[in-house]
Amino acid sequence: VVNKDVEMPPSLRQRASRGNVSPNETRSTNGGNSSPRANGGSPRTRIGGSGGSGGKLLVDAPSKWKSLVTRASSAFAMIAGFATMLAAGHVPTILLIFIIQGLMVRELFALAVEVRKEKDVPWFRLQQWYFYGTAVFFTYGRFLKHKWVESSIVKDPERLGAFGLFMFAHHSFISYIGWMVGLVLFVLSLRSRGLYLYQFGQFAWTHMIIVTILMQSSCFVANVLEGMIWFVFPVSIVFFNDAAAYMCGFFFGRTPLIKISPKKTWEGFIGGLIVTLIVAPFAAAWMQKYEWLICPVDDKSPLRLFGGASGCDVDPLFVAKEVTVGSIVGGFESALGWMVPHGWVATVARALFGLETVRVSWFQVHAVVFASFASIIAPFGGFFASGFKRAFKIKDFSDTIPGHGGITDRMDCQMVMALFSHLYITNFIRQPGLMTVGQLLLKIEFLTNENLLRLYKAVGKMIVT
Repeated sequence: VVNKDVEMPPSLRQRASRGNVSPNETRSTNGGNSSPRANGGSPRTRIGGSGGSGGKLLVDAPSKWKSLVTRASSAFAMIAGFATMLAAGHVPTILLIFIIQGLMVRELFALAVEVRKEKDVPWFRLQQWYFYGTAVFFTYGRFLKHKWVESSIVKDPERLGAFGLFMFAHHSFISYIGWMVGLVLFVLSLRSRGLYLYQFGQFAWTHMIIVTILMQSSCFVANVLEGMIWFVFPVSIVFFNDAAAYMCGFFFGRTPLIKISPKKTWEGFIGGLIVTLIVAPFAAAWMQKYEWLICPVDDKSPLRLFGGASGCDVDPLFVAKEVTVGSIVGGFESALGWMVPHGWVATVARALFGLETVRVSWFQVHAVVFASFASIIAPFGGFFASGFKRAFKIKDFSDTIPGHGGITDRMDCQMVMALFSHLYITNFIRQPGLMTVGQLLLKIEFLTNENLLRLYKAVGKMIVT
C-alpha cells in the first residue's frame, strides 16, 4: 500500500522551493508506480523535456559524449580483434565464430534459470551443455565433412583412416544417437511434480536457444568456407550501418522510430541507410582485389590451420566490366513484379545521371543488396531483442562489452544477416546441387568391389563418348 502523504525528501524539498523539481520526480516521490525514464519520459532522443522545441539533442548532453567515447573505444577493440582473426585465416575465424556463439548461448541459458529450483535438479546445467555439444557436433561436422574431409580424401585417401571415414560417413546418424542419449538422461532426471513444468520449460528453452543461435551463426561458417569475403562483407556492412545510424541519430535525431526502442530515430535510420548504400559498392570494389578474401575452400584451395585460401581461379563475379544499367536492374525489377514498371529504374538513371553503362562487378551489385537488407531489415533483429529484454525486465543481456552490453546485444542484427546472406548466396550466386570431387570420393570409399568395377566401366564409357 502506497502512502500518498509521504514526506518529500529534503533534497527535493529544497529544489521544490526553488521550482526545480520536474513532474517526473514529484510523481515518483508521491507514490506513482512508474519511475522516471531517460530523456524526460519521451522516446525522442532529447534531453530535458517531452520532445518539444525547447529540448536538447543528444549531441548537447555531456554524459552522452562520455557514452560515445566508451562505445567507440569498445568498437575499435572489437574491430582490432576481428581483423586479427581474419588475417590468421579460415580456421581462426571459424574458432572466433564458435566462441562468440558459445558466449551468446551462455548468456541466454542464464537468462531463464531459477537458481532455487536448479539446486533441486541434479546435473541440469550439464544437460543443457550436452545438448548444445551434440548440436555443435552435428552442425560443424557437416562443414568439416563437406570441406576439409573431402579435400583431404582427394589428396590422400588413407589420411583419415577407417575410424575417421566411418565417423564422417555416418555423421548424421551418430549425431542423432547422441541427442537420444541426452533425451533419455533428461527423462531419468525428472523429479517431483512440482518441478515437472520447470524442467520441461527449461528443456524447451534450451532447444529454442540452440536452434536459433546455432542455425544462424553456423551460416556464417558456411559463408567463410565459400570465401572469406562472403563473411567479411555482410558482417562489416551491418557493423557500419549500425555506426552510421548511431552517428546520424546522435547529431540529427529528433523523431522517434519505434516505441520498443526509444533511442532509435527516423533521422538515424534513414541517414544510416543512405550512407551505407553509398559506401557499399566502393567497399566491395576494394575487398574484391584481395585473393585471400575471394578464394573459397575447395579441392584447389584446401582448408588450412593458419592462412587463407589462395591460388584459385578468379571468379568472374569479382571482375569489373562495362555493363548496361538495364542489365543490372532488370533482375530486381523482375523480382519486384508489378511494384516497379519494367525499365523504370534504367530510365530514371539515364534521365538524372546520364548513365547508359557503368563499370562494376556483379559482386558490387550484390553488395548493394546486402547493404539494403542490413539497413532496412536487419535492424529489426535489434528491435526484436529490445522487446525480448523488456519482457524479461533487463537492460542488457550482460555487461561483457563496455558501452554495448553483452555479446548477444552486439550480435542481434548479425544473426539476421547471417541467415539472409547464406540463403542469398546459395539461391542467387552459387549453383546448388553440384557435387565436388571430394564428395564423390567420400561416397566411392564405401562402394563394394562389384560396384567399384561397375563404376569404373561406366566412367570409361563416358570418357570414350
